Amino acid sequence: MPKFKERFYAQIIKWQDSGKSNTEVFANNYDKVCAYLWTYSAARAPAEITPEVKEFGDANFKSLGDANYNTMLGTRESCCFCGETYKLENLSICVDCVNLYCYRCSRSACGCGGELVG
Repeated sequence: MPKFKERFYAQIIKWQDSGKSNTEVFANNYDKVCAYLWTYSAARAPAEITPEVKEFGDANFKSLGDANYNTMLGTRESCCFCGETYKLENLSICVDCVNLYCYRCSRSACGCGGELVG
């Protein structure tokens, strides 16, 4: 499976080619959350946050919806490293493999090499 960044930029092209159709944002809710969080991650270089990237990240968030986003953040999930359970809002998500890390186990990158957001 391609890395998240590659999938993100490939999906932007599909989304733009469709006239920015809501059907061409990410289909999976975790991908939508990751797209939004990745867009505004502190790890993004300012030059990397183009208007198109911002617009696509925001479109994924809008497609997910505030209520669904808040519901997802309130669900309890387990840290893949230590197994402790936390609300999703308190975990970091690997954009490539969707592993979850708590604040104690968090690191700059996942074991798969993917970037952590959230």
